[in-house]
Amino acid sequence: MSENNRDLMPYNLYLLDDHILAQNIDGHIVDIGTFEKEGAGFHWEVDGNATKGEFYESAEAVLEDISRQLSFLFLDGQFTSLPDLSEKYSSERLASAPRREIKLHELRDDDEATVR
Repeated sequence: MSENNRDLMPYNLYLLDDHILAQNIDGHIVDIGTFEKEGAGFHWEVDGNATKGEFYESAEAVLEDISRQLSFLFLDGQFTSLPDLSEKYSSERLASAPRREIKLHELRDDDEATVR
C-alpha cells in the first residue's frame, strides 16, 4: 500500500526540563528521552531505541533531528507503555518550551513486515 493512501498521525515534540516529551492527538504526554546543553551545543537520547545525537547548535535542530528518527510504531508503543504526564506538564509550561509538530504515517512499507 502506498504511503500516500495512509493516514498521518500528528504529534508534538517538546524539550522541557531536560526531557524529550511527545504529545499525541488526545493530549497525552509521555517522556521519551533526555537532552542536555553541554558547552556550546546540545545532545539528546531517546529511551528504548538507542537513538541519539550530539553537537546541535539549537533546540530546534535537536527537535528536527529527533523527528527524522521516530517511527509511528515506536512512538505509538511509548504511549501504550509509559505513564501519561499531562497533569505534570501544563499547557502554560509547554507553550514556553521548544516545540515541533510532526506527522507520522501509521505504517511505513518497511513496518508492514514487522507487524505481520
